[in-house]
Amino acid sequence: MTSTQADPAVEPSVLTSALLDAEAKRTAVEPAAVEVVELPDDLLPGVGGEALGLRETVAVGGVGLLAVLSVLNLLDYAGSAALSVLGPDIQRSLGLSDTGLGVVASLAALTFVIGAIPLGILGDRVRRTTLTAACASVAAVATLLTGAVQAVWQLAALRLVTGAGQASILPVNSSLLADAYPVRGRAKVFSVHNLMPSLGYVVGPLLAGGVAALAGGDEGWRAAYVVLGVLSLVAGLAALKLREPIRGRGDLAAVLGEEEADRLAAERVAEPPVAFGPAVQRLLSIRTLFFLLVGVGVLGFSITSVPTYFGLLLERSYGLDALERGYAVAGVEAVSLVGVVLGGVIGDRLFRQSPPKAVLFMASSSAAYAVLLPIGLFLPGGVVPLVIGVGIAKLFLQLGLVPVYVFVAAVVPTRLRTLGYALLGIYILLLGGLLGNVITGLVSDARGPRTALIAVSVPASLAAAALTAYGARFARRDLSLTVEEVREEQAEGERVRAGGEVPVLQIRNLDAGYGPVQVLFGVDMDVREGEVLALLGTNGAGKSTLLRAISGLLTPSRGVLRLDGRTITFTDAVTRVGLGVVQVPGGKAVFPSLTVAENLLAGAHRFGWDRVQIAERVDEVVALLPRLGERFDQRAGSLSGGEQQMLAIGKALLLRPRVLLIDELSLGLAPVVVQDLLAVVERLKSQGVTMVLVEQSLNVALSVADRAVFMEKGQVRFTGSAADLLARDDLARAVFLGADS
Repeated sequence: MTSTQADPAVEPSVLTSALLDAEAKRTAVEPAAVEVVELPDDLLPGVGGEALGLRETVAVGGVGLLAVLSVLNLLDYAGSAALSVLGPDIQRSLGLSDTGLGVVASLAALTFVIGAIPLGILGDRVRRTTLTAACASVAAVATLLTGAVQAVWQLAALRLVTGAGQASILPVNSSLLADAYPVRGRAKVFSVHNLMPSLGYVVGPLLAGGVAALAGGDEGWRAAYVVLGVLSLVAGLAALKLREPIRGRGDLAAVLGEEEADRLAAERVAEPPVAFGPAVQRLLSIRTLFFLLVGVGVLGFSITSVPTYFGLLLERSYGLDALERGYAVAGVEAVSLVGVVLGGVIGDRLFRQSPPKAVLFMASSSAAYAVLLPIGLFLPGGVVPLVIGVGIAKLFLQLGLVPVYVFVAAVVPTRLRTLGYALLGIYILLLGGLLGNVITGLVSDARGPRTALIAVSVPASLAAAALTAYGARFARRDLSLTVEEVREEQAEGERVRAGGEVPVLQIRNLDAGYGPVQVLFGVDMDVREGEVLALLGTNGAGKSTLLRAISGLLTPSRGVLRLDGRTITFTDAVTRVGLGVVQVPGGKAVFPSLTVAENLLAGAHRFGWDRVQIAERVDEVVALLPRLGERFDQRAGSLSGGEQQMLAIGKALLLRPRVLLIDELSLGLAPVVVQDLLAVVERLKSQGVTMVLVEQSLNVALSVADRAVFMEKGQVRFTGSAADLLARDDLARAVFLGADS
């Protein structure tokens, strides 16, 4: 493979084909996984009705938030645009090749990728306006210091810091706008905010080129970065005065009305922090979002590389100096501004008519860009036709970008919105920004910037169009799921206000599975304080999968889990153990090469070096399970099966569980051993320990259970008392003899 060839593994066409093939196989394997009731359009938030005007929209969320975030957006992109104009001067000053310039230009994308995830997680936990101010100030200082660099490594380091500061723009700022302004006006707000990158590419080149020209010489570019840094720092500090909006309040109002939205927002209790792994898994299970993310990621090959190498084209093919390049780049962006405005208007209208049409509109804009960009780059007649042609191509690209932001806000759970926007930026800059700039640079060194732009941008834009269009088929389903979550939250609030008890553990509408295979379908279950719940069913019914979802070892693709009324859906297993959800896994749950004492110490991992507390808890366990004390120095592998199961339960009890999940208590054990274990369960029950007991044996489970839940094929078929289950001959026979008996 020559240096001008891209690795086939990252070719947009190869990636597109692989993703579409995988999706077709997924649908063929488990068609039931997508069988969700789709609501009519008039029940979907933001669909139907009249759009809200910009003035009315801004009146709800305030002028200050939109103004400050928009100025920050403008200045950040102005700084990025300055590199496209000042790039040739920087090359001469620091001795950079085309590929070197491409690598330096992509370094900000690298730290954006690294910083977007922690900022996305932080943005879903802390005050976002303060986070925005801090990040903007860091980026501003780095931009200011860029004017003083004397070596390539210094420029590279400051680009990394700049990217880290700018990492908050997309995830944090976008989530602020989505939460602060009503759903019916979001398109207008995002249109204004998304005008800023294009305005930045108008203002940035003019400002950078003008300041560089006034400063004079090959070192004039330094003064431009100082001016940009000072302006950005002032705007960053202004963000400290912004008011923090209520998370998801606009979405609640769109579905339930203003009064009910205020009531639910006021009643929300503090929730455990969102964990990255479960949150990302849940986000990627949203099919429309998944294909949007991959589509814009592939489109990033074009979005991030065109500004950098367009500046090189202007210098080498047309002989433009810094100021003239500034005028040319500003001209392209001025033409494309029309696309941002029209994209917001048309995209909003199509979304209100039919959400899939809005997604197809996004795909069409990428396809149009793929056709128009080569035409614009080869128009005869000099710089003016070039600027107009490329500007028109970018106008069509911009048409589809505003609806992307609106759609992400519509389908992402409000608790994960900042991280959802972080993923959007990561896909653009990791897939497109890093690889796009490097690949375009390699082709540019060999064939020139014009050929490089066409070779990378055209296939990337067509691939993005195909992926986005494929995702349109899931639009209504995903919007219906967001409404379902809001309605469920409302129903739970009404139930509690009416005097209903708050269960220790609550599960609603739970779907979960492994890869393309869905195992659980709409599971609803409550576990009350101090009760023992028997979870029954044949092999493959989904009992163990449900326990894994409860304990955080498996992330559900749909539904809500609550512990004492607090949502724990997006927390990880470690957090849930800390909250008191502890599972005893089925089968071998001990370390056979360690002694009983060492196994108990391993079970006390949460207490670190607190030897006093560990000793107290070990004494409690041994008092409850005296046989473990008799075997204290014996290796766990030499214990009988029943004793190993006792040890597994003892390790769990060390954590003083709020909810104890026991999977297959009697699996493979003799009846006399099972009786000993049931005695242990009875003692725990008398102490008020809440338990969920998975069992194959109906007799074993119901001998200690207060209530029973019967599952079949991933669904709950029965919930009631043990006596009622025994009266159901069909279900009892299924447990004893198998489903086909």
